[in-house]
Amino acid sequence: MRFRPFLPRPFVMLFRSTFNSLTSAVLIFACAQSAHAQAEDASQLGFTGLQSQANALVEEGQLVQAMPLLKELVKRVEATDNPDIKLDFPIFLIGTGHIQQYVASGQTGELQEALKWYDKLEAEFPNSSKIKDMLLKRIDVLRVLNRNDEAIAIMQKILSGAYSNVRLSYSEQTKMLKDLTQIYYSTGQLAAGLPYFGQLLDVARDLNDQALAAAASFEALFQAKRLDDAIKLLPMLAKESEVRYRPRLNVALLKASDTLVDAGRVNDAALTLNLIKTTDIMIEWHEEQVSSKTARMEQRIAFGNGEDEVERLQQEIKTLENNLTHLRKLPTLRNELLVRRARNYTKTARRYEAFWMFNDLMEENPDDPQAEFYNFATFSNALQIGKIETAIEVGRRYRSNFPNGDYYSDVTGALANELKKAGRNEEFMAIAVDFLGSRPLDPVGPSLFAQWASYLIEHKEYAQLINQAAEWYNAHPNSIYEDGIFYWGGLAELQLSQFEDAVASFSRLVDQYATSAYAEDGLLRKGASQFYAQRFEEARDTLYAYVEKYPQGSALDQAYFFLGEVEYLATNLELALQHFRKADEITTLQDVHNGAAFRIGGVLEELGRYEEMATHFRAYIDLYGENGDLTRAVLQLGLAYEYLMRPVEMLALYRENIEKYAQDPHNSGVDALIEGYAEKYSKNKTIISRTVAFFDQLQNDLEFREKIVTDRGFLFEHFYVTPNIDQSLYNRLRNDPDFTPELVNDLSPIQDFMTPYRTQLERYPSEEPEDYFKDLLAKAKAKNDFISETRMLMGLYRIGVELAPSQRFDRALIQTITPRAILYIADYERNKRLEFAEDAWNQILINYPTDDTTIVAFMRLADVTAEKGDHSGALGYLEQIVTQFPGSPKIPAVMLRQGELLSEMGRGDKAREKYQYILRVPEWRGVLHAQALQQIGESYMAESAYPQAHGFFERTFLGYPHLPEWSARAYLSDADALIGMGEKQDAINTLQEAIKELPANAPEDILEAIKAKLKELQV
Repeated sequence: MRFRPFLPRPFVMLFRSTFNSLTSAVLIFACAQSAHAQAEDASQLGFTGLQSQANALVEEGQLVQAMPLLKELVKRVEATDNPDIKLDFPIFLIGTGHIQQYVASGQTGELQEALKWYDKLEAEFPNSSKIKDMLLKRIDVLRVLNRNDEAIAIMQKILSGAYSNVRLSYSEQTKMLKDLTQIYYSTGQLAAGLPYFGQLLDVARDLNDQALAAAASFEALFQAKRLDDAIKLLPMLAKESEVRYRPRLNVALLKASDTLVDAGRVNDAALTLNLIKTTDIMIEWHEEQVSSKTARMEQRIAFGNGEDEVERLQQEIKTLENNLTHLRKLPTLRNELLVRRARNYTKTARRYEAFWMFNDLMEENPDDPQAEFYNFATFSNALQIGKIETAIEVGRRYRSNFPNGDYYSDVTGALANELKKAGRNEEFMAIAVDFLGSRPLDPVGPSLFAQWASYLIEHKEYAQLINQAAEWYNAHPNSIYEDGIFYWGGLAELQLSQFEDAVASFSRLVDQYATSAYAEDGLLRKGASQFYAQRFEEARDTLYAYVEKYPQGSALDQAYFFLGEVEYLATNLELALQHFRKADEITTLQDVHNGAAFRIGGVLEELGRYEEMATHFRAYIDLYGENGDLTRAVLQLGLAYEYLMRPVEMLALYRENIEKYAQDPHNSGVDALIEGYAEKYSKNKTIISRTVAFFDQLQNDLEFREKIVTDRGFLFEHFYVTPNIDQSLYNRLRNDPDFTPELVNDLSPIQDFMTPYRTQLERYPSEEPEDYFKDLLAKAKAKNDFISETRMLMGLYRIGVELAPSQRFDRALIQTITPRAILYIADYERNKRLEFAEDAWNQILINYPTDDTTIVAFMRLADVTAEKGDHSGALGYLEQIVTQFPGSPKIPAVMLRQGELLSEMGRGDKAREKYQYILRVPEWRGVLHAQALQQIGESYMAESAYPQAHGFFERTFLGYPHLPEWSARAYLSDADALIGMGEKQDAINTLQEAIKELPANAPEDILEAIKAKLKELQV
């Protein structure tokens, strides 16, 4: 093989690419002569011959032979000073020829000559197209001459764009940036080189070039203490590349990890450590590379071609072998490094790697002094990466092998938690009870107690929690989890409605453990317990103490909500509003937003601030939409419109939301809209029509107008006997300063009262509810929308129009729709498929145990059970309502029904106990009291106790004459009681009084019965 002086790899490759390009270059030369012509003495040739021979030699790649001709050519042209002949290319070729002569001779003087010619080119032809090629070669020449600063300056100038006629190709730009990187990196000029490292990283496509730039940048950034920027390079350094197996990078990574640990950045240190290749891995990689490159070199030699390739491989193999010599002197320290890495992975949540490292250490070193730590670390990391079965197995092993270990408590607490989550309740409870009972002062005790107690709360084992906690409290005074005993015990007592006991538990918690983690929530719970125990003044004090002590408390929203309830009960409605609004303002929980919003609306309703109520619910709907309790808010907004006598807007709102949500099987609020639409339509149409009729009469009937505006008694009586007029109008009229006798002559002062009613009547929708529902029903059927169809059928059914569905109702539908829709289906099927109806009601009990529809389902089941003759079973259903829904407003109706069933069973005393209970509740005065009195009388009638029955019937019609239905029933029943007593004339007198006293709106059928009974007695 022919010897060549050694040149840097980029220099050798550059010469080859240059000469390949020269063979096709013909710029200033005429036609080419034979490639085999010999150069003659340049000075003896004519100009044309000189051109031809020089061109031929250049085309054949014989640049050295062409140099005398080229120099003579330049000399002659310069002597003629002919501007039409450009010499930039010949000058460039002469300089490049000197480089070729250096390659052959190794004489650095040739490179100096090349630089002179390049200087000439740049000076005389600064705009030449060969400037770029010249500059690239100049850089290589300067690097060979070790004039790196000059080479760097040129490269920087090119990259900055200072040469307007130099445009680098992508490969040229990448090579230049790589050269700069290698110069700065190898000479340790990291700060100066950093901008170029970054540029190379941005533009390089070759992975090894990217890795080189990243490695250089990484060191430079750490030197500059720009740790965050350096860490961003780790993903690039993690990729497989040559630089990863160089000691320099791995040493840099090791130093960087130490720096990061010192800075407290353990997570970043772990990432850095994970990239480090241990010595054995680097040696293995280098050996593989030497073997691979040697095989390729031998193949090239055997084929007799690729001299440059062979030379390159020789140099690379030599570098690799030098690296191997150095690497084999380094220690490995494999186990120690694994432990360091594993601990760093654990600290930095690189749990997967840490788990496997510690797991291997645990399995391979059972007798190691650190075996306990290996077990604990394996257990901990297994939990972190979700290998729960492995964690449970290792946790059991740890507890067995290291009962007095340093981590016994931690392992027990975590193991118990995993057993609980895995549903292994028996083992969880056994571990928890044993640990808490035997280690009352262990620091893990509070956490494990919370797990144990929350499990019992979740499974509604309230009594077990209270009893076991009391046992530990008595056995271990001052246990570490004593505050938990009071807190969780108090929660269990709350769930059992043992409110006084809960007050005591939470009081002891906040009094004795003011710094407990439970103290804040305990104070709130104390206030809530006092509220439920109806100790409202104390609840107020406690809740105000909470908001003062914990102005940023986690349950501040709930505290303000309860304060709103307390002040509401104290009739401080404005203050209640403030608290509810505060709860709504600070909460992040949609449930609290909902609760506060509807309590605010309720208070505004009670205050009669209906416009504000409407604004409030419009804002709620706009803010929360379907994320809130939308259809319930629509109902409340509609109610506000109703109060404001704007039923047209209310009905439009109902229709909009019915049509929007009827097809949603899970939207329960739309059911209320559908079921209420017909009632609202008819009721408000009647009120609006009757009120407009009142105004018409006021305008057209002078005598009537005179009585209304001059006689306040007549005004009152007219509204009293005409309940279908808007009753709010009465006070508005009589309190208006313009409502004076002057109105007899001119009604214009109260025109503003009349106009809204007339406008509402004119705009009132003409489509009756039945037609509206039938129209939507047809549309639903056309779309095969069975959910909407069912709901429209429900709406029709509730107004007395029963239509068959397009397909039979089945159990699959029952599983997907809302409780009210299920009630409709059950009611529809009751007389057709009773068993199916009962299944539907029971489905409500199972799936919606806390919904109000469950009360209706219980009552329906009680009715059908009673119809089958099982009165005891029916009473059982009703008693479940009283037990499960003690605060429901439907309770009195349930109790009335219980009384009826008890009377039918001949248990009048028990029935009357139910009725008497109703009479003792002041809030139930009115219809409920009247009905209770009536049914007490009927229960006595069933026992032929006529005098007692007479007393209660009389109390009914004397006490509630304003309730026409119950007053009429009582008159009729009292006549029967008097007849039973043998007091026929008193019975006649009672019936005559009824006919005289009962208002015209009393139920017609009862009035007819009274008249018939009177006629019968008078015969």
